[in-house]
Amino acid sequence: MALGDVQHRDEITQQEAPEGRALSVWLLIASAVGLYAAASLVLDKLSYYEQLAAGKTPNLSCNLNPIVGCSQVINTAQASIFWNLPNPVIGVVAWSALGALAVALLAQRRLPAWFWIGLQAGVLGGIVMVSWLEQQTIFHLNALCPWCMVTWSVMIPTFWVVTTRNVFRWWPTRATRTLQTYVVPIVILHYAVLALIIWLHFGSKLFS
Repeated sequence: MALGDVQHRDEITQQEAPEGRALSVWLLIASAVGLYAAASLVLDKLSYYEQLAAGKTPNLSCNLNPIVGCSQVINTAQASIFWNLPNPVIGVVAWSALGALAVALLAQRRLPAWFWIGLQAGVLGGIVMVSWLEQQTIFHLNALCPWCMVTWSVMIPTFWVVTTRNVFRWWPTRATRTLQTYVVPIVILHYAVLALIIWLHFGSKLFS
């Protein structure tokens, strides 16, 4: 057998091999946490409108102080950016789909390449949406929604673990392998930058 044929066979085998357990477990955890946060926001939004209809000033359980709370953002334009559909409803669907994928991976299912392309598009769209919402809530609404921040906390690593996995699988080089190896420090750095931005903008008001 020619060397080129062997390399081609090895590449196909690598692409078709079941995913690592760590990736599968993380996707399942992320989907559960993200789904819980999204569902909690849906319930809070219903409570918000129920209190308004009863003539009360909405006071949600996730309101911690004038900066950190759901009431400050839950009824803004930024909370429904697609056809007036509340963002958490989109989150319920998206995180449920990710959970189904995680279960399939834990069952050692071999998913076709187009599926990973679709997942990559999904996590890319998710991180773009989350980054935009971070910018909007911090600098325009001057508020932080706790359940939104829970969503940010799982979307960030989900984007990086899926992206580094796909980059290495699609372009297997030493550089992309190194990128995948250092995914945890990359995620920590992303968290640190976001936390620094929040602190520089709000400072001690976060605890007022």
